[in-house]
Amino acid sequence: MQSCLAMITMPGSPYNAKDMLTSSTIPSTTDQDEHTRRSSLDSQALGIINSSLAHNILMHRKENTESLWNYLRDKYSSPGPASVFVDYQCTRHFQISGNSDSAPQIAELNTLYTRLEENKCNVSSLICAITLLSTIP
Repeated sequence: MQSCLAMITMPGSPYNAKDMLTSSTIPSTTDQDEHTRRSSLDSQALGIINSSLAHNILMHRKENTESLWNYLRDKYSSPGPASVFVDYQCTRHFQISGNSDSAPQIAELNTLYTRLEENKCNVSSLICAITLLSTIP
């Protein structure tokens, strides 16, 4: 990532921010110049994102950053069954310690149930109450 940043900020580069700020004249741009500039920046951003992805994800090459970002968001933004199972297991093995304030611990249990609900694993309020009652020391 540093090499791409160095390429963008090196002297003589058309995207050198230091030269743009110190330049007394504002360069004239046309729609084609703007399109070329955005295309170049998009290619650089795509390269930076691809350099940080795992090799198995790189098999799904995308033509621009927007399509890559949308693909990654759609594919990896929702948790899988394993994380739902872990949250459920945490609720089953939940314990309130009698030595400290129970409010943060109850908030943690509430967070687990909220995550389960967000992942379409509906747990009735009766089960939530029973679980809480069974953990009281």
